[in-house]
Amino acid sequence: MMKANNGSGNNELRDEWQTPKWLFNKLHKQYNFTFDCCACKENHKCEHWTNCFDENYSFENKMCWMNPPFSKANIMFKHFFKVVSEGIAIYRCDNFETKIWQEVIFPNCSWIFIPSKRIVYEGMEGKGSRFPSALIGLNVDLPLELNGIILKIIKK
Repeated sequence: MMKANNGSGNNELRDEWQTPKWLFNKLHKQYNFTFDCCACKENHKCEHWTNCFDENYSFENKMCWMNPPFSKANIMFKHFFKVVSEGIAIYRCDNFETKIWQEVIFPNCSWIFIPSKRIVYEGMEGKGSRFPSALIGLNVDLPLELNGIILKIIKK
């Protein structure tokens, strides 16, 4: 198991953090995900999955889920918004002023949902993350069975 957080940002030590089963199950009940975009044999949440977007796979007509490896989040989100037409991703939301939020996520997403409590990821040691998480929606309805704050994106 990995240590929860040492405060150093998007480092490789946190790449294997997994979405908690309870959260994925709630979301899957509503969205019926068909594809896990950033998974491996040991941690995939859907029947169909790929390790960080296999270029040979078609995402057309797929409801996608993505929990990107933190150290590769920027490139994963760019690719997510390029090839996925519908889906949900999860990411840390402690620094909205960062390049990934300002240049990649905000301009491309439909909405952002910030849960009222911190997400405790699986596959780590300790008390959990020191930072809040956000669900990021792309062309899908808002989550129904979670408490939190919704940020609707209005594009000019």
